[in-house]
Amino acid sequence: MTNYKCTEGVNLHVIQASKFKTVKIMLRFREELNQAHLGKRVLISNMLETTNQIYQTDRDFSRALSEMYGASFTTGVAKKGKLHLLSINMSVVNPNYVNFDTVGSAIEMIKNALFLPDADGTQFNPEIFKREQTNLVHYLEAMNDDRSYFASRKLADLFFTNSEQALPSIATLDLLKEETATSVYAYYKEMLATNIIDIFVMGDVDEEKVVKAFEAFPFERRTDNADVIYHQPISTRPVEVIEHKDVAQSLLQLGFHLPVIYGDQNYLSLQVMNGILGGFSHSKLFANVREKESLAYSISSTFDSFTGFLKIAAGIDAKHFPEAKKLIFEQLESIKKGQFSVQDIEQTKTMLRNTYFIGQDSIANNIELEFVKALLPERFMDTETFLNELDKVNKESIMKVAQGLTYQAQYFMEGSSLQFEEE
Repeated sequence: MTNYKCTEGVNLHVIQASKFKTVKIMLRFREELNQAHLGKRVLISNMLETTNQIYQTDRDFSRALSEMYGASFTTGVAKKGKLHLLSINMSVVNPNYVNFDTVGSAIEMIKNALFLPDADGTQFNPEIFKREQTNLVHYLEAMNDDRSYFASRKLADLFFTNSEQALPSIATLDLLKEETATSVYAYYKEMLATNIIDIFVMGDVDEEKVVKAFEAFPFERRTDNADVIYHQPISTRPVEVIEHKDVAQSLLQLGFHLPVIYGDQNYLSLQVMNGILGGFSHSKLFANVREKESLAYSISSTFDSFTGFLKIAAGIDAKHFPEAKKLIFEQLESIKKGQFSVQDIEQTKTMLRNTYFIGQDSIANNIELEFVKALLPERFMDTETFLNELDKVNKESIMKVAQGLTYQAQYFMEGSSLQFEEE
């Protein structure tokens, strides 16, 4: 990867990768999570993908993308640690295959979307803005009806002491509804001027032409002062909430404070520990809580090493709540005590290696890895380091990570009690 500065706070990363037949371009705006900005950023993401002064309709977009031999243009939002990310993504066929400058055309399309928005200088096109706002409201209403999403939101509210950290990347209904075409456009100009911008181009490209094209973007200088890793103190008393809902299947979600963040010495031990706990089909939670004792319809564990948050999520019958929760904690205790085999460790390592190498074949996954590398170069693990550190993981290091987990929060959505039937 070659790094360039288009201007202060605007970083261009060109990654030559001839093995891919396509070229992927990602332009990402990042800032620290801010409740006042969250709804605006989600609405901006939709507006950028929908309309601008050059391509004002879906048909205009489709025609332009078709002329680039089936290119794709998408936008999206996400969270990583303390940061909120707004991304523009384009994927085009390698220009060498079609004798057409697909990369240059894609960069020009991104430039038009950013600097020629469908706005009159004071507000976004009010008709299109209202349509996109309504679509997003309907989407979030549907998401809130999704029991797993609702439970995850509730657990995050209980776990995070910082209320902004608990917010979802796609904002909330209240935040979306309060915005106007004028308020969002005013923030859009602020975002263009102040957000840190990371640009990634991966594929078989003419590096000089790519750099020259992005250097022509009229970006202003800005200061990078946002830290990605979120830290919070450990609570000595877990928060536990039970809510009754008119649902058939109950949901139990448990939150734990992680002793490890991304790139720490025991980061690979954390990955293996989570695989043994609930990350894979051979895990203790799946094998014992679901398969052996039939106390869960579904169960798994996941973690976020940028926020220090490990979650165990289970779909259960309401009448099994005490027994299921007790057995879940027993699985964690067994790992703390080293009650797992060498075979468990090796099987988990094999699955982690396979997952890693599958990811190497995805251009989108490779760019996400390069983004992490750009954010935390001193903590980033290249392939050789990843494999070497994974090999070093042993029973003692796995036990140490498990012993450092601290129970912090429970959300239980208590539904009707039904006779459990294994799926």
